[in-house]
Amino acid sequence: MITPAPSAPKLSWKLKICLIGLTLAAGLTLAAIFQLPDRRLHLIFCDVGQGDAILVVYQSAQILIDGGPGNQVLSCLERHLPFWDREIEMVILTHPDSDHLTGLISVIKRYTVKQFVINSTIKDSARFWQFRKEVLAEKAPIFSPQAGDLIKIGPAEFKFLWPKKHLDAPLVWASQSSRTKVLSAVSPPKKINETCLVAILSFGSFDAFLSADIDFDTEKKLNLMSLPSIEVLKVAHHGSRYSTSSQFLNQIRPKLAVISVGKNHFGHPAKEVLARLNKLAIKILRTDQNGEIEVVSDGRKWKVN
Repeated sequence: MITPAPSAPKLSWKLKICLIGLTLAAGLTLAAIFQLPDRRLHLIFCDVGQGDAILVVYQSAQILIDGGPGNQVLSCLERHLPFWDREIEMVILTHPDSDHLTGLISVIKRYTVKQFVINSTIKDSARFWQFRKEVLAEKAPIFSPQAGDLIKIGPAEFKFLWPKKHLDAPLVWASQSSRTKVLSAVSPPKKINETCLVAILSFGSFDAFLSADIDFDTEKKLNLMSLPSIEVLKVAHHGSRYSTSSQFLNQIRPKLAVISVGKNHFGHPAKEVLARLNKLAIKILRTDQNGEIEVVSDGRKWKVN
């Protein structure tokens, strides 16, 4: 006679819930461990289509430079910020064109922004005024830099090379209810790209040149005499033929050129720009071909992930 093996005791529903909770807790703990910050600088060129969005991460600090033409930047943030982190230490707007500004509206709505660094130019567009509304509602400090200003995030440093001087546009960030008063205070320049915030991001001996959408004329006006060696160039204006001159490239001699670009009818990146980069044997990466591009540096060495 075969005696059947005793059946396993049934788990009570309370014990089942407890085990599920422990499993979830273990999973979250492992996820948190894998998202712990390291001591390297992460420079991420988000793939946002025809626009710019650059995320700089050092340990638990994040700096977002521009936001692209839509909401794609949110996916980039979700990939690179810990899931529990809903704060961005700094948002930088290089200039108020829609392909740099639009995504920041969604970012401000979803995240708490601790500091704004904003180009001091007004663009009379619905998106600009919506962006202004969101910035003022955030009640965070607002700073409009000029050439020579420095911003430090731990060992990382932004040195601004342009614009040469402040415009009067910081008045636009006062809490005024009258849009007419704001517009009468400042007249926007004919060429907004001439007012872009241009900066060098330095981390140890690693340096990235962040050129926004400047053109030939602004390139000539920059003080490039005492520049450090440049490892990475963010190619200006998505590779416009009117930017990134041979003279400029010979002055900064980057090792890597990153072009943030998507499907467009402007012919970006221009074949002339690609030829100038290739002539100097500068490695080219493009978000329309390579997708999101991440450069990582420990302050001495650097690599593309």
